[in-house]
Amino acid sequence: MYICICNAVTERQLRECARAGAASLEDVAFQLGVGTTCGRCRECASGMLKEMRAECACALADAE
Repeated sequence: MYICICNAVTERQLRECARAGAASLEDVAFQLGVGTTCGRCRECASGMLKEMRAECACALADAE
């Protein structure tokens, strides 16, 4: 699914960026261009990033 139509950024790319350490919308904007054109995707991308970071944190906690 596309998260940012303007820059053709997909959910998969956003997940990979989060796994690589992106911790904020600004990180994702810098790395992928999310929200840098029209800005309509910023709220959705921010919410998804928070969910993905929480999933990563849970996975790390379960591994311990």
